[in-house]
Amino acid sequence: MIAGACSISKSNIYRYFRSKEEIYETIVGPARQSIMKLIRRFGSKEYAGNYTEDKINEVSDVLAKVMSEYRSGILIMLKSGEKKEQETIRAAMSDFFVAGCPLRDKEFKKQVASLMMTAYIDILLNCREEDEMRHRLWMLHSYHYLGLTGIKRREI
Repeated sequence: MIAGACSISKSNIYRYFRSKEEIYETIVGPARQSIMKLIRRFGSKEYAGNYTEDKINEVSDVLAKVMSEYRSGILIMLKSGEKKEQETIRAAMSDFFVAGCPLRDKEFKKQVASLMMTAYIDILLNCREEDEMRHRLWMLHSYHYLGLTGIKRREI
């Protein structure tokens, strides 16, 4: 598919890459690294459990930028047969939400993390423009951390 999109022969691709795995890593590696960096950054004590409107804006802005810049790589990662890769990202995201959630019920926190992952994937699949992603992410994060009141306050 890559060779076809580039209008070159399949064998010519392998002049630049040694294997399918190297091609995959070239496309997906930077996306994975950026996501893991964001999880570490926004899972820090400065953010976890301390979400205010300004922090929600920052998280939404940065995440929209990463999702827009690495959209193809993230989608390939999510749709590929690399289940270990998907599980690593999902586990890191789940740990991030579970750690930052002030509720005691760990199973419920895991369910919330799963819902957030589903929403992120939906935004990634349905939004192509960074501004639209930013808006949808802001609404999702505002709802998640501030409730409907947080969203209504900003939309007025």
